Amino acid sequence: MSSVNEQPYDDWADIYDRVYAYLDYDLPFYVQQATASGGPVLEMGCGTGRVSLAIAEAGIQTVGVDISPRMVEEADRKAMDAGLSTKASFQAGDMLDVQAAGPFSLVLFPFRSFQSMLTVEDQKRALANASAHLAQGGMLALDVFAPDIEQLGNARDEAVAFHVRDVEQPDGGRIVVWGQNLWDGVDQVNSARLIIEDVSPAGAVTQRLYRDFDLRYTFRYEMQHLLDLCGFVVEALYGDFEGGPITEHSDDMVWLARKR
Repeated sequence: MSSVNEQPYDDWADIYDRVYAYLDYDLPFYVQQATASGGPVLEMGCGTGRVSLAIAEAGIQTVGVDISPRMVEEADRKAMDAGLSTKASFQAGDMLDVQAAGPFSLVLFPFRSFQSMLTVEDQKRALANASAHLAQGGMLALDVFAPDIEQLGNARDEAVAFHVRDVEQPDGGRIVVWGQNLWDGVDQVNSARLIIEDVSPAGAVTQRLYRDFDLRYTFRYEMQHLLDLCGFVVEALYGDFEGGPITEHSDDMVWLARKR
C-alpha cells in the first residue's frame, strides 16, 4: 500500500458529505466555543463547511479555509442554500500561510485537520499562522486522534482492510468504509487508505473509491510542548467532546489554548 499525499482533495468533494453524514458529535462543542468567544471565528481545514455553517447558524461570523477549491465551492453553495452567506464565508488556501481578514477571537482546527501537517516545521508554521490571525488573548481549539500504538503498529492492517463503518443513506442504500494503515514510527506518520463502497438498497456495490492520505500523530506532551513553543497557554485538554478527562481509552485529544 502506498499513499498519494499530493492529491488536492478536489476529488473528495463530491462524496465527502455522504461519507461523513454521521458526523455531528463534535458540533455542540465547537458551537459552544464559538459562542463563548463572541466571534469572529476562523476555521482551518473547513472542508464543505460542516462546522463553519453550524457556527454561522448560531449567529457567529465565521470564515472557513480549505486547500481544496472544490470543497470551498461546495461550502459556498451550502451557505447560500441555507441563507447563511452573510454569516459564513469561505476561501481556498493553505493553513500554513493563508491570510484571512481578522483578527479573530477563535481559530479552529476541527476533525483532525491539524494532523495533515506532516512535519514539526509545518506544525509550527500552522500554529504560528493561527496565532497571527488571533486577537490578543484569543483562543485556539483543535482535536486530534489520541495515538493508539497497538492499532497503528498492527502490520496486518497494511495487508488486510478492516471495516470502519456503514453510513446509511437517504435512498435506503449505504456507504461502507474500509481502512488500511501503514505506520511510520520514526516520523509518526500514518499512511491511511479508505476504501469507500457505494452500496445500493438491493445490496449491490455500484461504485468503489480509494482515498489515500497521510496523518501525523502527536502525543499528549509533545502537543503540549508544541503549543507552548508557539505562544499558547493550554487551558484545557479533554478526552472527548463532552469535556471528559483523557484516559488510555480516549479516541480523541481535544485542546483549548489561549494566545499568550
